[in-house]
Amino acid sequence: MKYSVRLAVIGFSFVAMFGILVLRLWFVQVAEGAAIAQEAQELAWQTRKYEAPRGDIFDRSGKLVVTSRYVPAVEVDRTFVPVAQRDVLIQRLSSILGIPAADLDAMYEAAGINGRFTVGAVSVDTAFELASSLEDLPGVDIIKVPERVYLAGPDLAHVTGHLGLPTAEDLEKKPDLDPNVRIGKLGVEAVYDDYLRGEPGIFEYRVARGEIIEAKPEVPPSIGDSVYLSIDLQLQEVVSRALVDGIELANEVKADDLTKGEQVFSEAKRGAAVVLHARTGEVLALASVPTFDPQQFVSGLDQETFDQLRESQAFNNLVVSGLYPPASTFKAVTYVAAEQFQLPLPEDSEGVDAENRMVHCDGEISFDLADGSQQVKHDWYDGDKGWLDVHGALEQSCNIYFWSIGLGTYQKYRNTDQANVLQDFARELGYGQTTGIDLTGEAAGVVPTPELFEEWKQYQLENPGAAPRLDPSRLELASPFLGGDLMDLAIGQGALTSTPIQVAVSYAAMVNGGDVLRPAVVKSVVDPSGEVVYEYQPEVVREVDIDPAVRQSLLTDLGRVVSAGTARAAFANFGDGVEEVGGKTGTGQTSPNRDNHAWFVGVAPLSDPEYIVVVVIDEGGSGGRIAAPVARHILQYLTGNQPTPIVEGEDAD
Repeated sequence: MKYSVRLAVIGFSFVAMFGILVLRLWFVQVAEGAAIAQEAQELAWQTRKYEAPRGDIFDRSGKLVVTSRYVPAVEVDRTFVPVAQRDVLIQRLSSILGIPAADLDAMYEAAGINGRFTVGAVSVDTAFELASSLEDLPGVDIIKVPERVYLAGPDLAHVTGHLGLPTAEDLEKKPDLDPNVRIGKLGVEAVYDDYLRGEPGIFEYRVARGEIIEAKPEVPPSIGDSVYLSIDLQLQEVVSRALVDGIELANEVKADDLTKGEQVFSEAKRGAAVVLHARTGEVLALASVPTFDPQQFVSGLDQETFDQLRESQAFNNLVVSGLYPPASTFKAVTYVAAEQFQLPLPEDSEGVDAENRMVHCDGEISFDLADGSQQVKHDWYDGDKGWLDVHGALEQSCNIYFWSIGLGTYQKYRNTDQANVLQDFARELGYGQTTGIDLTGEAAGVVPTPELFEEWKQYQLENPGAAPRLDPSRLELASPFLGGDLMDLAIGQGALTSTPIQVAVSYAAMVNGGDVLRPAVVKSVVDPSGEVVYEYQPEVVREVDIDPAVRQSLLTDLGRVVSAGTARAAFANFGDGVEEVGGKTGTGQTSPNRDNHAWFVGVAPLSDPEYIVVVVIDEGGSGGRIAAPVARHILQYLTGNQPTPIVEGEDAD
């Protein structure tokens, strides 16, 4: 009996002790778990990082265009926030800062037990208000954070770019990034982010019961490297204003055309312009419309405004991403190829003197297709320009002549190893591939070939529901690439697409003797000590064989375009040195329900080309009428003349 009682007491005691132990574990893990976990975290070494100011960006002459300044911001360090005061703290901050408590709560949770987060920059008045209440706001501090300042604003936005918080993809590519520190998202800010970012400051310490008990010497942040652009800020302002004025001119002309009963489909809203150094590849100016203000990404861009900008394609740098048929600006490529390789004109064709390389430019050409059918093409002008050689054809932008080159080449070389002689030459000059410019978002474009057409044909046959890459009516033809396709290519139309920077690079190569250059918008990068850590050196991507006599002939005839050809009206009152200026107009045909794209490529000085000026007005109309006056304005500035107002030129291709 005694033993039974004793065993019962022992058993009860064991159960009681086990129950007390379980209760204690519950209390430690659940009731006080958060507080104990926080205390444990406090005793560990903690690292506080101070955001480094990004490096400055200057234009080629040393003018400051982007910098950083320190502004007050609110930081919350959870290490110093007692668990019991968490909700009260969030409510007080919400009241002072005008930020929803739910948003602050999300930031708080995302920071983690031992984390900290920056609420954001605040006004000086708000900073003073908070500073007077810090004793009642545990874990809250007023700190200085660097803020980006874009002094050139929208004019240079597509070059400088803007900042944004890193995405999950960014963090995966670069694990060392701080998810709370903005990085470059567009333009130079993105491409040269590793240089510009700088090194954060570091402060390591240990905390116990809300007090720092041990600390290591603080390492201050170091500013990022400075970037010097190849852009000339004064020229950039001239080009930006001229492009805007050109778009306005296009719409004025459209309004006038409407009153005359002519067909107009849409308002001109977009355009691009670039000035390239023909011998170095340096981009001296680059403008794209519409644009945006990169400062909005600093001060805060609401979703509605962001969506509006994206819808208008404001973030698209049309100089490097805008794909257009280069239209008659491509005739310079066909011209050089025809002279360099003696591309044939069609034999036994009416209106063609193949032996003397003359074509009767009477506005119409007919030719036979491979399937036995016949096609007739009509030129852009009314009337008869008479018999022209290649020089007169470039001056007057005679489609008939260049169509004839395409047709003759097709007839002679189809199904031979020279079938793509014109396409191969275009690719050598940089068409159909990216130029390698140090900007984001560059497009490659298309140079159509029989092989590419066959690839498109197979794609459509295998993917009947996909967006067509080739006119579905073409699928039934025996050959998907016809003489008419090469004829269209010869005048810069058809499936051929290019960007303004590609056109600029190709012209630079044709007038500098054959050097295809990688264009660049950055000249150098200099670290805080003044040491040059990167310097752009002209990079020849390819050397294209161009006979010096052909080069000189092209320069002479580009001058004739300005003095007597399709751009004569636009350049009539150019000023001094007009004989040293040349160029080529272009009018890019689009879909039947869209207006044409207006192009002009300018070259100066003709005696020793230095500047390539490319202007394209999206759905702007005629190149001679709209784009040429814009380029003339820019070329006047470049040649030391007083730029005159941008007014309507001649309605010419």
